[in-house]
Amino acid sequence: MSDTPVLSNVTYDELVTGARMGPYAEHVSAAAAAQLAGAIGEPVAVSDAPPAVFPVLFLKGLRRAMGGIPPGSVLAKQELEFHAVLPVDSDVAITVWVGDKQVRRERPFVTIEFDVRSAQDKQVVTGRKVIVWPTGPGQEAAA
Repeated sequence: MSDTPVLSNVTYDELVTGARMGPYAEHVSAAAAAQLAGAIGEPVAVSDAPPAVFPVLFLKGLRRAMGGIPPGSVLAKQELEFHAVLPVDSDVAITVWVGDKQVRRERPFVTIEFDVRSAQDKQVVTGRKVIVWPTGPGQEAAA
């Protein structure tokens, strides 16, 4: 992922509903899980990935799928559905897709769906982020 740009200029019009991207391989280390399990600055050793790991994985998947995070985007809502426990020091595969695109109250909203699976192809977490996209229909990305 180190060569994936941080920011992306993907416009609303370029997003294709239902088009799956990935799967993207990520590793859930014990150290990262510990950082996300306890209070800020106070890591806690854990044997299973805490819930806070999954929004981070969602962002990594989104960044890889979109070639970066769209600057000016705003997270409006996030939902997680847990299906299985994930031990730390595990590899996962993240699949990302655009579930929906809507314009509400003159604002473009994009629902990004995620599926996280273990190395054994067991579904671990599914979820979605509803994002206020920085561009709407017919708009160009900011330079």
